[in-house]
Amino acid sequence: MSLDPITTEVVLSRLREITASMAHALFHSGYSPILRESQDGTAGLTDRDGRVIMVGGGLQYHSLLYSQAVTGVLERYPAADMSEGDSFVSNDPYKAGNSHVPDMVVATPAFHDGRVVAFGVSVAHKADVGGLVPGSSGAAAREIFHDGILLPPVLFATAEGVHPEVEAILRNNSRIPDVVLGDLRGQVGATRLGATRFQALLREYGADTLLGAIEELLTRTTARVRSEVASWPDGEFEAEGFLDHDGADRSRPVRVHVRAIKAGERLTLDFSGSDPQAPGPVNTTRVTARAVSMQAVLAASDPSIPMNAGAFEAVEFKMPPGLVLSPQFPATVNHYFPTSHLVYNCVLAAIGRFNPHRAVAPSGLGTGAIAVGYKEGRSGRPTVQYEILITSLGGTRDHDGASIVMPVNHFAPGTPVEILETEYPVAVRRYEIWPDSAGAGRWRGGTGFVREYEFLTDCMLTVRSANHRQASWGLNGGGGPPTSRTTIQNPGEEPSEVDILETRSLQAGARLAIFRSGGGGYGNPGERPAELVRQDVEDGYVSRQHAREAYGLADDES
Repeated sequence: MSLDPITTEVVLSRLREITASMAHALFHSGYSPILRESQDGTAGLTDRDGRVIMVGGGLQYHSLLYSQAVTGVLERYPAADMSEGDSFVSNDPYKAGNSHVPDMVVATPAFHDGRVVAFGVSVAHKADVGGLVPGSSGAAAREIFHDGILLPPVLFATAEGVHPEVEAILRNNSRIPDVVLGDLRGQVGATRLGATRFQALLREYGADTLLGAIEELLTRTTARVRSEVASWPDGEFEAEGFLDHDGADRSRPVRVHVRAIKAGERLTLDFSGSDPQAPGPVNTTRVTARAVSMQAVLAASDPSIPMNAGAFEAVEFKMPPGLVLSPQFPATVNHYFPTSHLVYNCVLAAIGRFNPHRAVAPSGLGTGAIAVGYKEGRSGRPTVQYEILITSLGGTRDHDGASIVMPVNHFAPGTPVEILETEYPVAVRRYEIWPDSAGAGRWRGGTGFVREYEFLTDCMLTVRSANHRQASWGLNGGGGPPTSRTTIQNPGEEPSEVDILETRSLQAGARLAIFRSGGGGYGNPGERPAELVRQDVEDGYVSRQHAREAYGLADDES
């Protein structure tokens, strides 16, 4: 069936509205700050086979996760045995594709004429699902079983309600069960909303029109990616970056390497030169590594191309089993994000050489998270403060990098100070720009920042960070930013630096300071206009000394 362009666009716009509504419902029903404030989750639609149609929310790398989540459900529960109102849940990265154990996946089938035609899917982070430490993702994890409870795809809810047995198991394995189950029920609601509205759209336009528009979307996406690739010169480029270490062997860095091969409209990303999977928790699943790589491809070509199943058809990936980017069960993957972020930056660096006008300097590499377990929060009950670590973006050929923006998923903000101090026994003593933290360049990187906490009660802190030894880099003559660092100061003592993966029991009055580096610079710093350097000095982004040393600005100019 051939659809006219107007009908196709109207139907696709309606699908975008559905997925946007799903994400809105997810974030506005969240119990935890990590979901409702940092929006660490998504909701969207797949077809009956798990091919991704659209994803609502800022974490577009979840797109490929949806496919494995749905196929994982279908392996255990044939579509013919499903019923209206069923919702399935899983959080096993090796079965459901979620990036790490705290990410739970919910899939709800949509029916038409008695058969499954699509799925509403949601992935969202949970603040605690058991494991070695509050927040689940422990620095000492050496296998997936250390990361928390592992649910294979199971039926969580039906039209009659949530299965109390599954909910009881989850409740028994979380330090903050009410928060976790509240967030999970919100995911069920968001996916049911998507399934219901998809069914309504089917009734309005008919199956042929709606499913035809979806096929057109996926086909068009594949063609757009291949057309972009075809416009680049043929050739090969390589890029690599390093993590400080894997947490188990702290004496050696972990290598991420990519070779990008372009021939005609074919693009191959070969990660065979990356290090083997690690004993420590820095591994990232193949699904996530492919997804963030695809985001980099689109960023370096045409970011208006949607992340759906069609995009992945256009790029070939070589990731042999057993790499840090393709670990095999039962490897732990709880500290996956700095690795995934490094993959994104390496692919962006390689692809940017094919398409220089879209090239961008790497962002700061100090990503990760902190988790703090309190025996008693503001509510009087045990609680877990879980925060993602934000960094800043690199400069481009046209402008400075954005400051305090999450790379890869740009719409996942840090938790507001007011929310933290309202919900947890903590005071944020500093949250300010870190001068000289950005890479210098014709266009400098986004500036980094300092955030300092004082814990008002005894607590257990886990820091999962990166970039304390291995710095980011600049592009086309731009300078790299400094490394990040983290310090802890116990009452009556001087601050001491901690490594990227640490768990500490702290007493009331202890302070944690997180110094996050900025992005890399783009172009020769000597070509930056003096008035921009002076403005950076006035704004506190650049010190007078750094203005002299990095930009050559004379004292009488600053």
